[in-house]
Parts: sequence; structure tokens; C-alpha cells
Amino acid sequence: MGVRREISGNDYLLFIDPAGGTNYYLVVCLTSNSIERTTNEIDAASKCGPNLLPGTQSIKVNFEFHDVLDTSNGEVSEGALHALWAAKTIISWKFGVTSPAAGDVTYTGTGFLGTLNMTAAQNSPTTVSSSIAVQGSITQTVTGS
Repeated sequence: MGVRREISGNDYLLFIDPAGGTNYYLVVCLTSNSIERTTNEIDAASKCGPNLLPGTQSIKVNFEFHDVLDTSNGEVSEGALHALWAAKTIISWKFGVTSPAAGDVTYTGTGFLGTLNMTAAQNSPTTVSSSIAVQGSITQTVTGS
């Protein structure tokens, strides 16, 4: 039997590369990030009874962070994301641990910014929430396998 190891959400980060997977920038000050995978249901009911079939699939990478202004260290800001959103830029993304250990999972793919929202509430840091609409399938890599 292997050793059981809990996976901390603090360890899983999001990286974005506007150039296509060669130079990833860390989305810093993340407050949350997730991968949302959905399969639509097709109603295939007949007089024989109820039935469902799997339909189209979609994937979104959702993330939220406190905005930063120092982008000189390979960090992502709302301003940089706005430029990518406005130009409908196809980006590469990576979702995983910075230095993966044996068994850690990393996901990669391409897509575009489907949503980009900025909230500037009183007495609170500026918060940016966004989603990457994934094109095609994603690649799952398990370290050490």
C-alpha cells in the first residue's frame, strides 16, 4: 500500500501563457481556482422508459484573485488579462503544483477568456474573477507515472 497524502488547495496554482505554452505566467494572489467539467444530458426517453445519453462536453477554468500592479516578475494583472480578453487571444494554461511530487496531477490546455470581471468594493482589495473557456480536450499529467 502507498502512503496517503492529503492534497491542499493552497498548492494548486494557475499559470497562463499568451504565447502558446512556452512561457507561463503565475496568476498571483489567487483566492480560488477550479476546473469545471460538464457533460450535457440528451433525453433519449421512449415508450420503453426513461433514458439519458451523454451529450456535448465543455470545460471551464475558473479563477479569482486580488489584482496586482507589479507585473515585472512574470505575474498576471487585470490589465494584462483585459488585453487578452479584448483581442480574443487563444492562450495556454496550466493548473497544478509549482513543483509536483510523485502522484501530483497537472492539467494543461488552450482556450480564451470567456469572462473577466473586476470588483472594487470599499475597504477591500480589488478582486478579479475570470474563466477560461477551454478549446478541445485537456491533458492530464500525473507526476512519476
